[in-house]
Amino acid sequence: MASTNRRDLFRQLFNPPEFSVEGVAAVSRNATLTAEQEASRFLAQATLGADLALIQEVAATGIEAWIDQQFAIPQSQILDYLYAELYDEADIGNEDADSPWRSLFRYALWQTTMKGSDLLRQRVALALSEIVVISTETGAIYAVANGAADWYDMLLRNAFGNFRTLLQDVTLHPLMGSYLSHAGNRKTDTVENRFPDENYAREIMQLFTIGLFLLNDDGSLILDGENEPIPTYDNSHITEFAKIFTGIQYDFDGDPHVTWTPDFESGWLNPYTAVRPLKMWDEEHELGSKTLLNGYVVSDGQTGMADLNEALDHLFNHPNVGPFIGLRLIQRLVKSNPSPAYIGRVTAVFNDNGSGVRGDMQAIIKAILLDDEARNPSFITDPAHGKLREPFFRFTQMVRSFHFSNPQDKFWDAGWTVDSNLRQFMFNAPSVFNFFLPGYRPPGAAGSAGLAAPEFQLLNSYTAISTINFWYSRLEWGYVIDLPDSEQEIKGQTYNLDQPQPDLSYELTLATDVSALLDHLDLLLTYGTLSTEMRGILETAVSGYAADGADDIDVVNFAIFLFMSCPEYAIQV
Repeated sequence: MASTNRRDLFRQLFNPPEFSVEGVAAVSRNATLTAEQEASRFLAQATLGADLALIQEVAATGIEAWIDQQFAIPQSQILDYLYAELYDEADIGNEDADSPWRSLFRYALWQTTMKGSDLLRQRVALALSEIVVISTETGAIYAVANGAADWYDMLLRNAFGNFRTLLQDVTLHPLMGSYLSHAGNRKTDTVENRFPDENYAREIMQLFTIGLFLLNDDGSLILDGENEPIPTYDNSHITEFAKIFTGIQYDFDGDPHVTWTPDFESGWLNPYTAVRPLKMWDEEHELGSKTLLNGYVVSDGQTGMADLNEALDHLFNHPNVGPFIGLRLIQRLVKSNPSPAYIGRVTAVFNDNGSGVRGDMQAIIKAILLDDEARNPSFITDPAHGKLREPFFRFTQMVRSFHFSNPQDKFWDAGWTVDSNLRQFMFNAPSVFNFFLPGYRPPGAAGSAGLAAPEFQLLNSYTAISTINFWYSRLEWGYVIDLPDSEQEIKGQTYNLDQPQPDLSYELTLATDVSALLDHLDLLLTYGTLSTEMRGILETAVSGYAADGADDIDVVNFAIFLFMSCPEYAIQV
């Protein structure tokens, strides 16, 4: 470029005027929004990416009315798609057939992500997937794509259901039984020196329901007389809950893999058991009473399922669940550092949807997305507001907003290129603690100010460069679909898919009017909040590139690339 060399440009992009590394900066972003800009801002919180038509639809319909419409849309069915297009269900148990490897789940996941109309449900389900975590990176889960599809179907179903049902379905899902090892959990046998597995008992409390310390409804810590936080549970509670989760095993009734007379130890995770809820074997369930939280006792003499249901009810009704889960959902959808008042309002709805129902996910979603702290544009200029967009969701926005497609209308991607560049692919977290910790504070001004910035845990010297290189290459060469082979046979048909390319026909009409092009991208990607300073940097760069004689398509690609690389896009406000 003649007018701005690239090194100076990137210095300006990543160190814009008024930014101070000494403290949290005053934010100069625009906070006076039109109806379309308000709709775009909402859709950044509620979907995996919006195009101009959807922004205009929501602006015309109204945000709450659009949410209600989304509640009525049937969920995408990932497992049905996988069986219909990718793997023959009749091959389950066929020793001559390939296993349904993880790549097939990723094909189905991407197809739904790109083509599904249940936009809000998908966003909430993926938020839940980062709270109740399993990972397809694990060996046994890697080989059961149908089980992973069933897991995602379960999250999609419960995204608009009730949190109590979600707890039940998570506990009895075979993939969670494998991941946190409570499938095959046996009662105590002191002769054999065998005791119940405590893994799931610990994580269902620590990560899925109540957290480590007692909370007020606004998420603040309850302190004891010495001004110290009060633990929600101790090791004795883990031991007692572990007894609750004994006797649970894979449901291998009719399993074609089991060719012998089965007993409790016969089950394992395979394509047959991966889609059937875990089953209770009372003869392997720990007898006796169990003392849970706050001295609550599950009585002796019940069936294993009665014990389990009572224990889950007990956890679900703990006062910590509302603020604990409310905070995590707010962080995943809206902002990293909600005020105590915001958390308190969401907790109140979690506790009672207005009709006496606890855990109503639809009411909770509305409480989060319609709250003044989510909708009022005045918060845009608050330095503590917003969140870093997850890399995966920035990519889904690129693909959806710019209408990537191929002639086959198939987005079958094994995800290796995405994962290697972004270091994030859904259902591929490195541990049950997700890709990042909800309370992570990065070094620097934000961390020193006591602000959480969870997604920054993914940012390092590698991803800072690989991510923006990834945006550039996707625009330049298209969305690279990773198939195991250039020609892959699936269900008897050979596929050689074209790489999806963006449809930039509308953007090309604006290529000779840089100001109009930037207005459009500001609406689409930053919902009209671009600061005057950043707007000036981008306009100078794109105008200079156009003046150098760049083709229209190169001008458009360059403008999109700069937008997606700049901090004011990376931070969702």
